[in-house]
Amino acid sequence: MSVAIPAQSRRTGPRPRLRAAASAARRSELRTSALVLLGYVCISLLVYGRQALGDPSHVVVGSGQTPSFAGRDQSAYVWFLGWGAHSLTHLQNPFLSGAVYAPFGYNLAWAASLLGPAFAMAPITLLFGAVVAFNVLAVLAPATAAWTTYLLCRALTRRFSSAIAGGLLVGFGTYETAEMVNHLNLALVALLPLCALIVLRRHRGTISRRRFVCELGVALGAQAWISTEVYASLVVFGAAALAIGVCLSGRLYWQRGRTLIAEAAGAVVLSVVVGAPYFYYALAYPNPLAGNSAIGAGADLANFVVPTRVTWLHGHGRLAIAASHLGGNLTEQLAYMGPVLIVALAIFAFTFRRQLIGRCIALFALVALVCSLGGHLVVDGHDLHLKLPWSWIGQLPLIGHALPGRFVIYLWIATAVAVAVWLDQARLRVVRWVAFATIALMLAPNPTGALWGTRIDTPPLMNEGSLARYVSPGATVLALPFGSDGNSMYWQTEAGFSFRLAGGYVSWAVPSQYSGLSIIHELTGRRPGGQEPQRLCSFIALTRSDVILLREGTPGDWPQILGPLHIRPYRAGGFAIYPLAGLSVAGHTCRA
Repeated sequence: MSVAIPAQSRRTGPRPRLRAAASAARRSELRTSALVLLGYVCISLLVYGRQALGDPSHVVVGSGQTPSFAGRDQSAYVWFLGWGAHSLTHLQNPFLSGAVYAPFGYNLAWAASLLGPAFAMAPITLLFGAVVAFNVLAVLAPATAAWTTYLLCRALTRRFSSAIAGGLLVGFGTYETAEMVNHLNLALVALLPLCALIVLRRHRGTISRRRFVCELGVALGAQAWISTEVYASLVVFGAAALAIGVCLSGRLYWQRGRTLIAEAAGAVVLSVVVGAPYFYYALAYPNPLAGNSAIGAGADLANFVVPTRVTWLHGHGRLAIAASHLGGNLTEQLAYMGPVLIVALAIFAFTFRRQLIGRCIALFALVALVCSLGGHLVVDGHDLHLKLPWSWIGQLPLIGHALPGRFVIYLWIATAVAVAVWLDQARLRVVRWVAFATIALMLAPNPTGALWGTRIDTPPLMNEGSLARYVSPGATVLALPFGSDGNSMYWQTEAGFSFRLAGGYVSWAVPSQYSGLSIIHELTGRRPGGQEPQRLCSFIALTRSDVILLREGTPGDWPQILGPLHIRPYRAGGFAIYPLAGLSVAGHTCRA
C-alpha cells in the first residue's frame, strides 16, 4: 500500500535540510578561517614578536635601518598611538597637533599618523600604554595581511592548503618583512586583498549592489585612516585591475563590466566621505611635503633577485656585497622574490594563458612591476636614465607623494593568487609543493633577533612625579638629541603629553618655520659649525622653549654646543636640565 505525500510537503521538505547543510558548511568555513588566522598570528609572534613578548611595555617590534637609528621610527608610531588616545580623552583636534614643533604645530594628515588604528587601539593604549598597543598592531599586521589574502585565494581555489600558501606569501614575504622593520602603517595592508575579494564577490553576483558599494566604500575609507599613501595607490591600482578585467573579458561581459566600474566609482565616493576628515585637513591646511616628489624612489630591478638582510637567505660574501649596492634603504628594498618564484610565475602565466584568470593576473602583475620601478630604471644602484611610465603618471596630483617602490605590494598580492591557483592543480602536485617549499625557504624572514626587537629608552624622570619640579605643565621642552636622532617622542608619550616639544619626529619633512634653522645640525649632537650662541639663541626665541632636557650619556659635543648658555644644569632622572627663563646670550634675549 502506498502512502500519498502532500504536494506541499514534497515541495518544501528538502529545503530545510538544504538550508541546514548550507549553514553547517558556513560554520565549518568560519571555524577553518578562524584557525587559519590563529595560525598566522602564532607565526607572526614566533618570527617578529618573540622579543617584545617578554617585555611588551619596554621592547618594540622591529628595529632601525642602522644601529644608531634603532627604534626611532617606532617612536613616531608609538607617539601617534598615544596622541590618538590622548586627543580622544582630552577632546583635542587629532589632526592639528600643537604637541610637537612648538609653537607652530604639525598637520598630521601629512604624516603616517595611523589615527584610525590609534582610535581603535585607544582602550589598550589607555590601559597598558602606547608601546603595548604598538606591539599588538605590529604582530597583527602580517597575520591579518596573510589572512585576508588567504580569504581571497580561498575564493579562487578548491583546497585550503593552496589558499594558506598564498596567504603566507603576502603576510611573510619580502614586502611585509621589510616593512616590519620600522614602517607599521605600511605593514597594515590587510584591507588590500579584502577589497579585491569584495569586487570578486560582486562580479560573481553573491552580494547585492548596495552591499558591494557599502563594503568596498567602507574598506577603502578605512584604509585612508590607516595610510593615505596606500589609499591613493589602492584606488589607482584597483582602477587598473578593473580596467584589465573588463578589457580582457570580451564583449560578452562588457555591459556587466561597465556596471561594476560604475558601482566601484560609487564606492570610491563613499570612501571619500568615510575619510573626509583626513582629506579635509590634508587639503585645507599647509602641506609639509609640498614641492617634494617621490617619482624617483622606485624599486631597484636587481632587488627582485638579490636578497637583503631581512630574509633568512641574505647570505654573506657576494650576496651581501650585491645587497649593499641596491638603491634605497633597507625598508624600501621590498621586491626580492628569488629565481624560483619568478620561474613559477612564468610557468603560471604560460599554463593559464588561455584562461581569463591567467591573463588578468599576468597583465596586472606586469603593470604593478613596471610602476613599482618608478620614473627611471635603476639596476644594482645605477640609474640608467631610462624613463618609465611612472615618470608621467606620478605627475598627477597627490599620487606623486607616494613612493613607487612600495607598489610591489600589489605585485605580491597578484603573485600570491597566482601561486595559490597554480598549487591547486592536480597534475604534478608533489613537484609544485616542493617548488613552493623552496620558495618559502628563500623568502623566510631573518630568524636572528637583531631586526625584530628594540629596547626603548625610558628615563626615570618621565615616570617620576618629580618631572613637574623641572618642567611645568604645558611648558615647551627642547629635548636633546633633537628629532629623529633622539628619543623625545617616547619621552613625551611616557610623560602623558604633559609638555610640548620644540621639534619632534613625526615625518622626515619639517614645518617651513623650522626648515631654515641651521642649529638643528648641532642639536643632533654633531660637530659645531660656528656662531652657536646666536643661532641657538634664535632657535630658543623662535620656539619659545622653556627648558632643555639633555639625555645623559648621549654622544655629542654638548659642552661646546650648550656652553654659551652659561647655565649650570640640574641633574635628575637621567637628564641634564637647563632652565631657560630670562636667558640672554651675547646680548641676545632668548626668552622674555
